Amino acid sequence: MNSKWSCAVDQAIGLSDEEAASLTRACQVEYVDLGSSDKEQFSRFDMLLLHTKLPDEVLDAFSRCQYIGIRAHNTDYVNGSRAQTRGIVIRGLPQFGEHAVAEHAFALIFALTKQLIPAHNNTRTGSWRDGLSPGMAIRGKTLGIIGYGTIGKEVATLARALGMQVRIVSRHPSSAIESLDEVLRQSDIITLHASTKHNNGPLITKDEINCMKDGVILINTARGSLIEYDDLIQALLAGKIAGAGLDVFPEEPYRNPELLDLPNVVCTPHIAFFTTETIHNMNRCLVEQAVRYVEAHSDQEDQA
Repeated sequence: MNSKWSCAVDQAIGLSDEEAASLTRACQVEYVDLGSSDKEQFSRFDMLLLHTKLPDEVLDAFSRCQYIGIRAHNTDYVNGSRAQTRGIVIRGLPQFGEHAVAEHAFALIFALTKQLIPAHNNTRTGSWRDGLSPGMAIRGKTLGIIGYGTIGKEVATLARALGMQVRIVSRHPSSAIESLDEVLRQSDIITLHASTKHNNGPLITKDEINCMKDGVILINTARGSLIEYDDLIQALLAGKIAGAGLDVFPEEPYRNPELLDLPNVVCTPHIAFFTTETIHNMNRCLVEQAVRYVEAHSDQEDQA
């Protein structure tokens, strides 16, 4: 294998010994801290594998870089147009972890409908049932799924198994697809699984919230930018939205106490995909894609 290929691996990515060995057979590998003040060190690398946002000044420091592999389905970790002007190839991953994300959406649903957080706190402090309201059964309730890709379909499968009625909003037309307004009006629980690719702004603002049932539950494990969070906070305070389960935010880490301190919100730090199985599959694919790139371009150089 051509030994001149040098690959920087974001230290936030923990490769297994097997994955690291596969990558090392293809190129010289070094773990790097992308937040380091010593940006000159990055100029010697031909490739970069990352799982954190890459500021423009750090991208520019990778002056020799030809390939960036991102351990995510989304490629907006990198300024795509800036990279494109330099001819850098950017590769994200196929959709991984649809089962994990769907399960996490239901974890948030159950946390809210069964009041798991206040119930735990009451039990821990000895308050027992004092101040607790009855929970809500989800069997027979209507779940609105906005976005019907691989994750949305998995959510629908779980919902039907739990006896829920399912309503679907999707860009892909079929007899099962309904309008956004119709689904917002009918649903007891709404869960977002849409992409931001075809949206010019937030999908859920005060206008959409006003279309919802009073006391609806809103779940977002997709993209923080899908919701206008100021409007969400007002709806939670007013009780229009009874509860929100959120794994993604407009900026991360998210530190706004106006939302985080509300008693009818359950928040997690963007971990819906974060299972041992999903991380292994993502790392494996990340390495395989990088190795294929090296092999293809090494062959081209050998033939030149």
